[in-house]
Amino acid sequence: MHALTCVILSLFAGQVEGPMVVRLQDRVASAKNPGKFEVRERVEQWDPRTTAIILCDMWDLHHCKRAVDRVREMAPRVNEVVARARTLGVFIIHSPSECMAAYEDTPMRLRAKNAPRAKNLPEGIGAWCNSIPSEAKGRYPIDQSDGGEDDEPAEHAQWAAHLTALGRNPKAPWKREIDILEMKDQDAISDSGVEIWNLLEARGIDNVILMGVHTNMCVLGRPFGLRQMAKNGKHVVLMRDMTDTMYNPARSPYVNHFRGTDLIVEHIEKFVCPTITSDQILGGKPFRFKGDARTTALKQGGFHPPYCLIPRKLILAATNDRRYKWLQAARSACGLVLAAERLHAR
Repeated sequence: MHALTCVILSLFAGQVEGPMVVRLQDRVASAKNPGKFEVRERVEQWDPRTTAIILCDMWDLHHCKRAVDRVREMAPRVNEVVARARTLGVFIIHSPSECMAAYEDTPMRLRAKNAPRAKNLPEGIGAWCNSIPSEAKGRYPIDQSDGGEDDEPAEHAQWAAHLTALGRNPKAPWKREIDILEMKDQDAISDSGVEIWNLLEARGIDNVILMGVHTNMCVLGRPFGLRQMAKNGKHVVLMRDMTDTMYNPARSPYVNHFRGTDLIVEHIEKFVCPTITSDQILGGKPFRFKGDARTTALKQGGFHPPYCLIPRKLILAATNDRRYKWLQAARSACGLVLAAERLHAR
């Protein structure tokens, strides 16, 4: 598998013409262990001329300060991916929702507005999609009922005051796409499911790559999002390292923010569509946020490095002093399962 990956990346990173070689990952039910899922990979060749990238809600500002920080960190890599894909012939659609006024008379916006109406326009393509039938087979993995903000209260209050001072609505401060992302005249700009479907059909585009934020909300649910594309027959994928969630670790399942993103990605791979990574276009390694320190988790004393879970038996058997040290290490390394903290308090 490693040798195959190297060949794929070398082909992809160096190509100027010809098919795009992509490695799709999804999760399928295990034949040997019902209720469990196994990772499956497959290699496909895509024609760049029948491929589009949709950049979802990469806004200039957001009501969550930490969400803004992560978008700013991710945006340079997103721009590199888009620039490279554009040279290959991939069609780029910028979709900063609720920001169309900033682009009203641009060639990119007019291209979307003037696209011919598709003959196969799906019913409901202009509406938000909260779920698709395949998701009924599983359980949604995170609690996002609080909106998913992970700012500390004082930090959030200070950020809201800053947005107000800028003349922005602190609850919805976005006005345009973040300026780190370059727009070119051959691109399109739209937040309309109808317009985007028209654009795709007019160009004979079947392959769609979604990237941007936030995975568990807009990337999944927008009229141009993963659910609408998947249920209406597009060959859609999520670029899983070019996204972020709105997830608060103080909510179930009480895991690190980045693990929360992983859980949403796994849900998508099981029930919505496959995923790919940015290195398949750029080479090198997939993107990783600097704050994602899960690989530094303790490897002894009961920690499982990727998830920072402490076995219940080990916690109960340990001294209070030992529990405290474990919990402090978990907080600094990769987040904390609150059930373990409650055990420590006993």
